[in-house]
Amino acid sequence: MKKILALLLFIGSSALFAQQRTHTVKAKETVYGISRQYGISQEELYKANPKIEKNGIHPGDLIIIPSENTTSVNTNDNKVVTGNSITKSNSEDDNYIYITIAPKETVYNIVKKYKVSEETLKSLNPQIGQKGLEVGDVVRVPKNNSNPAISIPQGSHLIKKGETLYSLSKDLKVSVDDLYAENPDLQKRVREGMVITIPKKSGSVVIEDNSINYTVQNGDSAYSILEKYNTTLDDLLRLNPDLINGLKAGMVLKIPLQKNAKIVKYGTSGKLKRANDNEINIAIMLPFDVVKNPQLKNSQAMQFFIGSKLALTRLAKTGKNVNVKVIDTKNGNLQDILASNDFSKTDAVIGPLNTSDVTEVSNFFSNSGIMVISPYANDDSLNSFNDLIISNPKDEVVADQIIEEIGKNFAGEQIYLLTDRDDQELANYTKKELEKNLKANVLIVDNVSKIVQPHDSVNGENYFTPIITVLVGDNDNLGKQYLEKLKTFDKDNIKAYGIKSVSVYDVYSPENAKNIDSFRDFGFVYSTARLINTRDQEVQNVLKDFNEIYCEFPTRYEQLGYDVTYDIVNRMNNKGDITNNISSESIGLASKFSYKKINGGKTYRNDTSRIVRLPKK
Repeated sequence: MKKILALLLFIGSSALFAQQRTHTVKAKETVYGISRQYGISQEELYKANPKIEKNGIHPGDLIIIPSENTTSVNTNDNKVVTGNSITKSNSEDDNYIYITIAPKETVYNIVKKYKVSEETLKSLNPQIGQKGLEVGDVVRVPKNNSNPAISIPQGSHLIKKGETLYSLSKDLKVSVDDLYAENPDLQKRVREGMVITIPKKSGSVVIEDNSINYTVQNGDSAYSILEKYNTTLDDLLRLNPDLINGLKAGMVLKIPLQKNAKIVKYGTSGKLKRANDNEINIAIMLPFDVVKNPQLKNSQAMQFFIGSKLALTRLAKTGKNVNVKVIDTKNGNLQDILASNDFSKTDAVIGPLNTSDVTEVSNFFSNSGIMVISPYANDDSLNSFNDLIISNPKDEVVADQIIEEIGKNFAGEQIYLLTDRDDQELANYTKKELEKNLKANVLIVDNVSKIVQPHDSVNGENYFTPIITVLVGDNDNLGKQYLEKLKTFDKDNIKAYGIKSVSVYDVYSPENAKNIDSFRDFGFVYSTARLINTRDQEVQNVLKDFNEIYCEFPTRYEQLGYDVTYDIVNRMNNKGDITNNISSESIGLASKFSYKKINGGKTYRNDTSRIVRLPKK
């Protein structure tokens, strides 16, 4: 019966074989050698036999030899003649260099010599992964262009670092199922350097029940289906016994996945909706990686989580009943994690930490009503997402507070911005804004010795030129140097400020009282997004809990975890809705929160910071 069916299946492609020659591969034959034997290019041979491009050739394989009317090879001058034009040497074309493997040639040597990744080389030459390199084999290497980015043929895509199936499907505007079906290797893994074929937006493929459900199109033949999906007639018959009646357009075939395939069904943006029930449900998504790296128990993610746990414990005492799901975003591909978790009852997701992960999660939950809270990442690239709350104010917000303060009493003084390399960009921003808004003369310096207060002596009396100084950054050592330099200036002719905070600014530390007294001599003003008011009774209670449970003062990330979690959950009503109370201002253990949509954007941003004024005595 199978033989009869095989005959029926291949009737549609019999005309193709009748018009074209075939060749049975012999031992030690190569694609390059066969192409020269028949006077055709390797590209034509690959085009006529897509499967050999992926799997290589093996003794006994039957391959199609295209018509010789289109291309011939002049072996005397080693040039390829196509029609009436002469193209490049038959060892290369517009996209690839074709290398004949010599004795002792290795994959490592090729990768080094042609500056391509091993992943790219193997995806373009699948036979390498199957049988390694053999003398006489011909392999394709992508050419380098002047950028020198790899030149990829039209209709293909080189997978770059950080790209996932989810991001590829959005960028290429095709479904993930189409990507899986068109590129069988993707069913096993997605790696940087792989070259994949971009599927056509046919909508004819759906992956269900561990098979590809393919809707047969007009013009399909059994041969083309077997070749495209890298499967066998026996496997096709096993899954589709109705093929006994022949192959017809519109019928749905079950096509087996590759061996050891790992298929992930991704959630579709917009399909999820917040439940709006009478519960508060949150998910905390952080890159713990503790299972793989136990030494990372003190990682930023774990510190953040420690703060979150204490916040939830204290909230429970106020009557907030919260259901919490904790997800380790380092334990697998982020899109796989999103796809494999049930978020149907989730009201908010706290995390992840970095910009790229927040982007992935925000894409997934866009327009769902499920709020994503970015506790740390605050890049402008996040501004376009709906249902996103950015808790960490940008440094520019902190700087704007001091720029405004300077503007209130500016009288044309020379302004010095003291900073280090880490905060150079923030200093540049501050300089630009001061020059634009105040027409001020602003100088950025990296050493306190470069801050100068000119003075003249007349009849034994000193006359000092008024100046303005600003420390931009959170370098504690530079902060100490800054204070000592301020003490050398005439305090009646200087206005001193700070953007961000350093240890000598801590107004709440008894050990720092002497430094604060010195700053008061200058009427010092500074702004910061991180400040713990240790004199506040509620803050003292939180710090006491930290000390009793963890025997320590909370680290910066523990403070952040506590503040963000407490603030977000405390804003929720009993249905888990945050937006009903998003605009109110609150102060946590170390942070201040006030959310608004910036410049007509879609994202809620924390647009405030603390400002501390130390009036003169």
